[in-house]
Amino acid sequence: MRTYHLKNVIYFPNFNSCGGVETYCYEMALKYGNDFDITVIYRNGDADMMKHIAEVCRVMRYRPGDKIICDVFIFGYGWEQDMFDNLEAKEIIQTFHADYVCRHLNPCNNGRITKRFGVAENTTNGIREHYPWAKDIVTMYNPYTPKKPRKVLKLISATRLTAEKGLNRMITLAEKLDEAGIPFHWDVYTDASERVTPFNKSVAILPQRLDILNFIADADYLVQLSDTEGYSYSIVEALSVGTPVICTAFPVAEEQGIVNGKTGFILPFDMQKIPVKEIYKGVKPFKLAPRESHYEEVLSPGKCEFEDNEPTEYRVKCLRTYQDIMLNRLVRTGEIITVPRDRAYHLYDNKFADILEE
Repeated sequence: MRTYHLKNVIYFPNFNSCGGVETYCYEMALKYGNDFDITVIYRNGDADMMKHIAEVCRVMRYRPGDKIICDVFIFGYGWEQDMFDNLEAKEIIQTFHADYVCRHLNPCNNGRITKRFGVAENTTNGIREHYPWAKDIVTMYNPYTPKKPRKVLKLISATRLTAEKGLNRMITLAEKLDEAGIPFHWDVYTDASERVTPFNKSVAILPQRLDILNFIADADYLVQLSDTEGYSYSIVEALSVGTPVICTAFPVAEEQGIVNGKTGFILPFDMQKIPVKEIYKGVKPFKLAPRESHYEEVLSPGKCEFEDNEPTEYRVKCLRTYQDIMLNRLVRTGEIITVPRDRAYHLYDNKFADILEE
C-alpha cells in the first residue's frame, strides 16, 4: 500500500479520449496550477488524454489500497467505497457535471462531503429541489482560460487514388505537417472513398461530387502529388478561383501556372525537403485566368437535323435485389420491369439492371 501526502486532489475513476470532465481537469490545472499544487488521480484513462493533462499538473494512477492524505479532495461521479475508506481530507467537495435530474443519475450522499458544486444553475437547482440532503449545493462554474487559436490549414484534393496519383506522397505530407506541429484538415474527394482508410487523423476520405469547385474555393490549398499529369483540371479549377496549389514537380506544373511562393508550391518527388513553414504562412492573393482554348477553329458551325427515334421506355432485367424509389417496392434479382428511358439508363449505369434490346 502506498501513502501520498498531497494538497489538492481531483479524482475521477475513468478518463475518456475526450469529454467535459477531461477538459475540466485540464482547465483546473491550467488556471490554478501555478499557484496551487494540484494532482489528478484516476483508475483507468486514455493514454493520450492522461499525457495531455500531465502537461499542466501531476497525474497519478490510483491502485486499490492506496492511502490519500490531502487538504482538498474534489470528485464527481465516482465515489468508490475503497477510495473513501483510504481518504483523509480536510475538505471533500463533490462536483456535479451533468443534469442529474434529467438523466436520472444518483448523486453521492456520503456524510463526509463538506461542499457540493453544480456546474450551472440548472444543475444546482435540480439537485437542491430533488435531494433534501443536498440543500447546501451552490453553483461553481467550470474554469476556462481563453486561448488564441492557431490557423487550421485547410487542404483539399479531388483525385483518383490510383498509384500514379501519389497516395504515398500524400501520407508523407501529412506526416511532415504533424512533425512541424501544424494544425491542418485535409478533405480528399475520390471515386474510391469506400475502399480507402484515412491515412491520418486530420484526413477525411469523401466521395466525389460534381460541385467540387465550391469546396476548392474554400480551401487554403489544392494538393495534387501525382507522378505525372497531362493537364490537370483540378489545378485549373483551383487557380481560376485563387486557390494556390501544392503539387509535385511533374513537367506541366509550371506550364499550368504554378510558381513557388506565388501561386503555390512545387515539391520534389522524393518529398525530402518540404517547406512546411512557408506553406503554413501562405501566399499572397492572386488572380490567374485559365489558358485560352481555340476549338472554335476546328468545330463545325450550325445545327444538325437530329431526330430522336429512341423508345421512351425500356424493359430491364434486374441484376440484384434493390428498393426501387419510383415503384416504391422491392425489386428482386431476375425480375423484368418496364421503366422510362432515363430510368433505364440510370439503373444500367449503376449496375442494377441490364437493358433488354427489343
